[in-house]
Order: sequence, then C-alpha cells, then structure tokens
Amino acid sequence: MEQERGFAIIERLLQALKAHGAHAAAKRLAWAQPLVTEGDAAALRSLALRHCREYALDADWVLLGWGRPENAAPLPELTPVFAMSSVNPDTGRWQRREIERIALSPDLLAPGRFVSRMEERCLEPRIVQGAYLVIDTKDAHVPRDRESPSAFAVDLRGEGLVVRLARHERSGSRLEWYGLTSDCPSFFTPPKDQDKRLVGRVVWVAQPL
Repeated sequence: MEQERGFAIIERLLQALKAHGAHAAAKRLAWAQPLVTEGDAAALRSLALRHCREYALDADWVLLGWGRPENAAPLPELTPVFAMSSVNPDTGRWQRREIERIALSPDLLAPGRFVSRMEERCLEPRIVQGAYLVIDTKDAHVPRDRESPSAFAVDLRGEGLVVRLARHERSGSRLEWYGLTSDCPSFFTPPKDQDKRLVGRVVWVAQPL
C-alpha cells in the first residue's frame, strides 16, 4: 500500500514538472525510485515538497491527488530550417530544402520570414558557420547608408543562397557584396541583376557566444 502511494506521488510529481516545462528536473527523478522501494516515506515527501516550492507546483495534487491534475505542456511547434546550398537543377535557382526543425519564438517568424543555417565562414566573427538565420523576404532593400551595412541573403544562380554584407557603391550604380574574410572576395551587381537575386535581410542570428 505504501509503495503504491509512493509511486503515485512520483508519477504526479513527474506529470506536474513536465506540465511546467521542467523536463530536466523530471529526468533527474529517476534516482527517487529507491525511496519508494525502501519505504522512506518521509524522504519522499521532503523531495516532493522541495520540488513543489522550487517549481511552484500544487502540493495537494502532487502528494494527495487533490484538485485538478496538471496537464502536460504542449510541445512547441517546430520551425523548418532550409539548406543554403540547395539548387534547383532545372533553373539553377536556390530552392527550399528542409534539413532540420528547431523551436523558435513565434514573434521572430512574421509573414515573409524563413530560417536557414550559415554554411560558410565569410562573415566570421560576426556570423559564424552553423549559425541559425532568420531572413526577412519583405525587407529586400539595401539602404543607402554605407556606414552600417546589413547582412543580406542573395540567390546566386548555380550556387544557392549566400549571405554577405551589402552596400551601395559610392557612384550609386551598383551594389557591393562582401565578406569579412580573405576567402570571400567581393562581387558587384547592378540593382536588377537576374543572376543574383536579393532574397531578404538577415534580421536575427542565433550562434554560440
């Protein structure tokens, strides 16, 4: 009887922790099973109360089953991440090919935005290889201000998507696309170059510090 009560407490505690998003704490509870089999009710109650205080759980529900059960928190909706180097063999244009999914705040994903992952080192240390990028296709205009260049994604025919800093040439007739390393030489395009299409501005970056 005591063992059944102990296992029920652990099950409710696990449910409550997961409902509050404390999945790591729930995993750590594996070591608590011996408290039940050894019949150490006082230690189990102390463990449960400590978790209730730390994670703001309903102690009556966890210890006694009183009240409404905690419902497991829904899993976050995952956002697709598209490869930069994926090219349509018929057109030579970049095409969206999903490579993974990640959890992102919905606030970052306004209409017209998508997520890719940096495959080059051209903008290091500003943007490192492997960084996640949110690209806004509705912000596809390079400003005239040359002092604060922004990173933009460009669709290069036959190569896929590349990310470079962009600024207007001083004469104003062309756009300059450049990296921050010697391995990535600059290139220039007229404003409406059909082989190099401006896709959008990089508005958010996630990478290790």
